[in-house]
Amino acid sequence: MSDPNQEIKDLILALDKKLEGIDRKLEIQVTEIKSEIRLVKTDLEAKIDLTRNDLESKIQGARNELEAKIDLTRNELEAKIDLTRNELEAKIDLSRSSLEVKIAELSGKMDGYSKRLDQQEFISRGAIVALVVGVASGFIKYLFFSN
Repeated sequence: MSDPNQEIKDLILALDKKLEGIDRKLEIQVTEIKSEIRLVKTDLEAKIDLTRNDLESKIQGARNELEAKIDLTRNELEAKIDLTRNELEAKIDLSRSSLEVKIAELSGKMDGYSKRLDQQEFISRGAIVALVVGVASGFIKYLFFSN
């Protein structure tokens, strides 16, 4: 029989060898897992970058489309405003010319009225002068030629 201490040492050595083998296998597996994780990480980063680029291009496309719609709407509104302004200016010009015609008519009427007033004033003065002359002649006749 052999020495029990020697047997324990042999068992411990055998266990150490087995543990070293297990450690190596674990290290190999950990290394493989790490490399797989790196591959997955790289793949995910690539997919994230691709998705980000795709989203950015879609956002830029939507932004460009919205800007185009805004520009189109702005141009349409400006055209409508210009058309309305032109229509209003035409109406104002028409009203202005109509008012100018009416003012000219009223001015002509005022000239006619002022001439009539001048004539009436002349007639009134003539009538007053005739009345004064008549009263004066009657007064003179009464004072000087009374019977």
